Amino acid sequence: METFRPTQKDIARKAGVTQATVSLALRNHPSIRPETAALVHRIADKLAYAPDPYLSGLSSYRSSKRAATVNATLAWISNDTDGSSWKSSSVFSAYLAGARERAARLGYRLETHCLRQPGMTPARLERILLTRNISGILLAPQPKSDSSIDFPFDSFSAVTFGYTLASPRLHLVTWHQFRAMETAFRKLLSLGYRRPGLAQALESDLRSDRNWSAAFLSEQLRLPAAQRVPQLIDAHFDAASLVAWYHRHKPDVIVTIWAEALGWLRDAGISVPGDVGLALLSIPDGDTRFSGLSEQPRIIGAKAVELVVDMIHRSERGIPEMQICMLTEGRWHDGATLRSPMVATA
Repeated sequence: METFRPTQKDIARKAGVTQATVSLALRNHPSIRPETAALVHRIADKLAYAPDPYLSGLSSYRSSKRAATVNATLAWISNDTDGSSWKSSSVFSAYLAGARERAARLGYRLETHCLRQPGMTPARLERILLTRNISGILLAPQPKSDSSIDFPFDSFSAVTFGYTLASPRLHLVTWHQFRAMETAFRKLLSLGYRRPGLAQALESDLRSDRNWSAAFLSEQLRLPAAQRVPQLIDAHFDAASLVAWYHRHKPDVIVTIWAEALGWLRDAGISVPGDVGLALLSIPDGDTRFSGLSEQPRIIGAKAVELVVDMIHRSERGIPEMQICMLTEGRWHDGATLRSPMVATA
């Protein structure tokens, strides 16, 4: 039995617009009104529309003098034995979920591979990907900061997440951590807090390429000296170090990426937000307890797929001469770990 394959003409007919409008709307082109784009996306979802990646490749080929090759499968590669280095993070798992969703919308599947699984070598993984006609790679966040990968990228378009991959310097997608810290700091001041303090594990700060601590210090220098709380950036960040630092410096609000800090403070008899506010720099998806920022990780995953697919269409392979960093904005959530502006102390 034949299966109906919806086309852009079908979407255009139901939406009452032209096929050209549908094409632009599906690519989120700024010339299309938001309400029109939303209507087109709703109809496309209802019809289970997915573009044919081979036709996309043909279009790219026709518009370029260079050869273009498009494949229907992308690879998500982690630098570990079983994917545990990213599966334990809800944010990183959301990267993958967002990447899968966007890949499907663009007509691609996304396979997962582990570079260090038993019996695997870079050369063997290269052969596997080439045999499977895979030319696009998403590199998962690395297990540790300042990591490197020995892999032959010459035949692949590759994009990574964040700053943890020091070598080679591939194009990357991440959220704008420096801007996020600026946003959080200024929001806290607007709520009436006067002595913000940053508390982080050293590895967390290194994974951000020091953007967290650098932005915090930049904002802190605008405050009178008496309001500048020394940062806690500890290689052995835990409940004891956090509580001791709090009692020593008495910040009125703590900024951190560690959700565990809420339990550590309350276990020590410190009321949140009564005694001290808590602003989380990366709120887990769906966790409504925290005030702070969400990095919207599914969007980051989607943008990584868009970037690597564009590279495939342009036949951009190997390690780039100049690294491109795509930065996304976070979103503030009020939550319940900060006091209201009327209650915050002056």
